[in-house]
Amino acid sequence: MDKMEPLYTIRALRSKWIMCSMLADVLTAAGIAFLLAVLTSKLYGLTAWWGIIYAAVVLIILLLVHHAWRIKEKAIAQLLDASYPQLEESTGLLLQSPASLNMLETFQYKKTGAALLAIERPLAISKKIRKPVIALASMIAAGSVLMAFLPVVHQHTTVTMNEPAVQTVKKEILLPEVAGIRVSIAPPPYTAKPSRMQQAFNLVVEEGALVAWQVQTSIAAEHVKFIFNDTLRAALSPANADHTQWRIEKKIDSAGFYQVSIDGRISELYKIETIPDNAPVINIQLPRQYTTIDPGEAPQVKINVAVNDDYGVKDAYIAVTIASGNGEAVKFKEQKIALTQFIAGKTQYELQQWLSLPALGMQPGDELYFYIQATDNHQQQSRSDIHIVQLTDTAQLMSLEGLANSLTLKPEFFRSQRQIIIETEQLLKDKDTIGAQAFKDKSNNLGIDQKLLRLRYGKFLGDESSGETEGADTLGDIADFSNAEKVLDAFTDHHDNSEDATYLDPATKKQLRIILNEMWDAELHLRTFTPKDALPFEYKALRLLKELQQKSRVYVAKTNYKTTPLDLKKRLTGDLTRIDGQQLQKDWVLPPNLQQPVREAISLLEKMKEKDNHISSPGVLQQANLRLHEKAMQQPAIYLHAVASMKRILDAQQVAGPVNAADIQIAQQGLQQMLTTPLRLPSATKTHSPQNLSKQYFDNLQNRQP
Repeated sequence: MDKMEPLYTIRALRSKWIMCSMLADVLTAAGIAFLLAVLTSKLYGLTAWWGIIYAAVVLIILLLVHHAWRIKEKAIAQLLDASYPQLEESTGLLLQSPASLNMLETFQYKKTGAALLAIERPLAISKKIRKPVIALASMIAAGSVLMAFLPVVHQHTTVTMNEPAVQTVKKEILLPEVAGIRVSIAPPPYTAKPSRMQQAFNLVVEEGALVAWQVQTSIAAEHVKFIFNDTLRAALSPANADHTQWRIEKKIDSAGFYQVSIDGRISELYKIETIPDNAPVINIQLPRQYTTIDPGEAPQVKINVAVNDDYGVKDAYIAVTIASGNGEAVKFKEQKIALTQFIAGKTQYELQQWLSLPALGMQPGDELYFYIQATDNHQQQSRSDIHIVQLTDTAQLMSLEGLANSLTLKPEFFRSQRQIIIETEQLLKDKDTIGAQAFKDKSNNLGIDQKLLRLRYGKFLGDESSGETEGADTLGDIADFSNAEKVLDAFTDHHDNSEDATYLDPATKKQLRIILNEMWDAELHLRTFTPKDALPFEYKALRLLKELQQKSRVYVAKTNYKTTPLDLKKRLTGDLTRIDGQQLQKDWVLPPNLQQPVREAISLLEKMKEKDNHISSPGVLQQANLRLHEKAMQQPAIYLHAVASMKRILDAQQVAGPVNAADIQIAQQGLQQMLTTPLRLPSATKTHSPQNLSKQYFDNLQNRQP
């Protein structure tokens, strides 16, 4: 027997105990969470995903209560002593080192270890998860029973003034004369949807759909009509000789509501909702809206565009306009480029395409303007924003025009960057004629020149020079060995010197920082003997410098202005008799407040609930009813119930009958949804600051008696 084998057995028992305890907590938490999820779903209408949150919370509570991971090996040894008498309560010796035991303890150590190894499946830890498994099965069975027999109770939503209320779906109320209804809906061709049938008056159709009603009556009716939006009346035509089947067709172009009239008896209001067709949505992901292609970069542009539509895109293309020339000699050339990956009829597209600028006929200095235009199946068009791509003109960058102008800032720096570009291009031409070592030396020297130029520009941003400190060689004199002032003067930066201060604005500093970054990249490639890769950065630095040069110029136009000579006789006389002060008078009239009748109607309905069902001013409710009708024609799903309730209230007022409290509540909710936040009108503000001396002085003057 290995001396350490009993200790390993105890450690294995501890690990198994922890795993089984935590598994038991997981099973218990899963059962409780399932039961809670079923109860909350049935009673409060919550989704089943809340069960994950319940399981996590219960599991954390169980783990914190049981602390299974805190069990020690000593506790396992004590449990073994209590469960198996043959161990003679000596299992604790197995946790000690054999070298630290005396002769008697060693003998007992071997005896206890042999007895422990002889036990088959000690402690039977696997039985710990039997009860949690039984509890989980019981909870799942109870939850299944509740799910099958417990009625569903939906949570009611709160109606606010600015948010539409969620209307509960209720069964349609039909006239007693209506025996059946069959509605055929044919969506417009651009949707590519098949026709469908329904047996309900409430409609949710596509905009432009053709709807055919077939109404079956239980009696032989004389007249059957549809009343659309309380104004338009459309008569149904009989489909049989018994006048029990009636038919009508209508194209639905807008939302609204309608009623059924059978021999003068009118039904409740039925809604007509329309699904509009939105225009295509275009999103250009690449390139950026303003793109500049510097010399050395590939003269091409990658376009990534996403196009989405409700029912499908019929056509999409790239509209390109090329502007060439300058001044009054600018020429424009327009053309359309088809998207190669576009296939008509889909609803979602992720398209990629490359535009070759030389293939489009662009020359250095030209600009490319393009946008994406898409047309859907309903002939609705959308176009993206215009993106601009500029091809840098190397000849203009290398020109010396404007450098002799006295208003130019730092012309020698521009010329230095230009000279580096010229020498880099010449080095690339001479690459095959000179040796490899000479090529590397010249490239490295150009990198040094680029570094010096970068350091000269860095002074404008307060960058420190990387060269040796000036005056350091003068410290070699033995007489300056203990001269602390001279040492500090040589190695200290004098930042408070007025001559070192910069007067550049933040925008110029930002562009200078970008120029320094481009010079740094150019220097990197020159130092690594790849001058071809350094050219794009050199050209971009030169282009940014030219732009900075143009921004730094100031032009002052010469003007010749002659004033009217002054009459010295009238000067300083103070005669203002011939000066008439202009007076502007304007009567401010507030625009009519269309929401005032709605607010008054809400107040009247509240009084009807508190005191009496009858009011003395029904005209306010009638005006509010007109506003509700207008809203119901636009959004019938939200305001149709309020229109029906308001109509019943007005009918009850005319016959002096009782008004249902539920109708008052529904009408108030519909009116409150129409209200918006009122505009803040000018008003005097009250300040709580103490009165100062000047205000007290003027107050005393006003209050003083004559």
